[in-house]
Amino acid sequence: MRKLWICLVELCVLTMSAQSANWNDVKDVTPTEKARPAGVSNGIYYGADGTSVTLCTYAASKTQSAKRVFLLGDMTNWQLSADYQLYKDGNYFWITLTGLTPGQEYRFQYAVERADGVKKQISDLYSEKVLHPDDQYEPKKIDPNLLDYPSGADGYVTVIQPGKPEFQWSDATLHFQRPNKNNLVIYELWIYDYTEGRSLKGLTKRLDYIQNLGVNAVELMPICEFDGNYNWGYSPNHYFAPDKAYGTEEMYKTFIDECHKRGIAVILDMVFNHATGLNPMNKLYPYGSDLANNPWFNVTAPHSDNVYEDWNHGFEPAHEMFIRALKYWLTEYKVDGYRLDLSHGLCSNQANTSVGNLKDYYDKGVKAVSPDAYMILEHWGSNMGTERPQLVSYGMQCWNNTSNAYCQTAMGWLKDGDGFGDANKDGYVSYCESHDEERMQYKAKKWGNGDLQTNTAARLGRVAENVAFNVLLNGSHMLWMWEEIGYDFSINCDLDNPNAYNESYRCNKKPRPELRGYFTKAERVEAFTKCAQVITLRTQLMPSVFEGNPTSVSIASGKKLRTIQWGSDVYVAANFDVTENQVVTLPSGTWYDYLGGATRANGTYTLAPGELKVFTATAVQAPTFDNIEKRDHTPIEEVQSDNVQGTKGEKFFENGQLFIRRGERVYDARGMRVE
Repeated sequence: MRKLWICLVELCVLTMSAQSANWNDVKDVTPTEKARPAGVSNGIYYGADGTSVTLCTYAASKTQSAKRVFLLGDMTNWQLSADYQLYKDGNYFWITLTGLTPGQEYRFQYAVERADGVKKQISDLYSEKVLHPDDQYEPKKIDPNLLDYPSGADGYVTVIQPGKPEFQWSDATLHFQRPNKNNLVIYELWIYDYTEGRSLKGLTKRLDYIQNLGVNAVELMPICEFDGNYNWGYSPNHYFAPDKAYGTEEMYKTFIDECHKRGIAVILDMVFNHATGLNPMNKLYPYGSDLANNPWFNVTAPHSDNVYEDWNHGFEPAHEMFIRALKYWLTEYKVDGYRLDLSHGLCSNQANTSVGNLKDYYDKGVKAVSPDAYMILEHWGSNMGTERPQLVSYGMQCWNNTSNAYCQTAMGWLKDGDGFGDANKDGYVSYCESHDEERMQYKAKKWGNGDLQTNTAARLGRVAENVAFNVLLNGSHMLWMWEEIGYDFSINCDLDNPNAYNESYRCNKKPRPELRGYFTKAERVEAFTKCAQVITLRTQLMPSVFEGNPTSVSIASGKKLRTIQWGSDVYVAANFDVTENQVVTLPSGTWYDYLGGATRANGTYTLAPGELKVFTATAVQAPTFDNIEKRDHTPIEEVQSDNVQGTKGEKFFENGQLFIRRGERVYDARGMRVE
């Protein structure tokens, strides 16, 4: 990922006070040395009776253990007390609490006095739920029962809940059969900008749409607790806590369960390369002169492309944390695998150590829990040419950026560099678009060959053509949200500046397809339908055909007519030229026109520019859709703006656009008055 992935908007930066707790309340007493209970390391360990919990934190610099650590929280009335000084076991400090109420939530922090006398308040590294002053915004709206941020706290606060009721998973999840890792068609999305209400509830409502598209996996951009609320998620600070801006723990689990009911795997984008300064281990010895004393992080990253604070994956407690995080989401949330961001950066304090770390994480964090779970790597860096084949042969997969080739054919420019060969191999996940790449249709609209700049129908007619010549090749493949309807606003635009091109807008909210009538436009509905038909052919109707290798491909750079053949089962042909017809002669045998209603095919077809044909050896009926907007797309449930705060009005649609009438005045979806 590039520098642009530090996509952080409307971040409320918390000013950390030097010490919120009153240390004068406790005498300077050396902690009691006492061995931890068996099996206790960093983190939170609940007793089986639901009334007790053991808390443990690592508190040491590279050379010295902390002087003393206290528990500060609801159980101490947020006052330091000698009764809650933690025992010391080497560099670990721990305490066991008893007599807690089953099902009740409690808030706490560790109050740490470092060996040099500096005092810090930190959350638990293994927090499964955290509180922050920013919770008064999206999280409180989504969960009105969320605990208030406590007075006397400083930074993130950990929430524990002994005796928490277990989520009741359906049989669909408990017995979920994951799709073959080399036969995945993944749908990548950012929850915030994809859904009505910008939440998990909205995403769950849209699962029928995603299911209709035919994909067999959804990849969520990072959901682990990140700085602020409106954020792409690549600025993580806690790895076991889902961010509350999207929903509650139950909402996350409900979404995953509903995916499994539809045969859709769930993949999490995880950011193990770096953390922000709000991570408790960085807060204890933060960036600056203190960082040199911090065993968890490298002062200087030993690899390229680093952002924020670089984890030292050779430090055993850090290494252990990432193994446990991988296990945690597989077991507690029943996810099906991971995409690891900037995986070439998962190094110790030495360069070129990521391969060993990744193999260890895969063995101990993934396969040890769930042998068929996915481990997909965004593995770039200077050594990717030698490292990626090693990782693939070990059983992992790598992202394979093939976007440039598909952007060229979307624009109608046939030349060197527009071949699809890199998208045709097992062990890799190829794609036409991702959150890091410019939209194909934007490029076609701006720089298209011939009339593609001005002819919307011709331009959108190439959407399914590109998708077919990606997802019907060998290996796994991915779509970026709204690719299937030809989304044509730049990744560098903004909801309020839809026609702008500004890199500072990279991670901003984008114009909403449903508010612009995309799902009522015939050419966009046709693009969706053909994409869904092509994807469904691979994932549901004839999945076994695509588990091997195509027997013949003609997909090289510069070719106008391109074809893919899967034995005597499937034959795909498309004309990528802009002006000239192309003639395709089918291989010998009996064929049926899959996209043409499963009609018997003749031997020769003339393909117009941008035309796609898919033939099958048997008459296979492609899915059809009556009205994808009515079926799957409810408008945003709340449309408010600073211009009209505190008022509501009558919502209505006109020419596919959403408006709000308040009295005699009419406002658009942004809250701007319409004259």
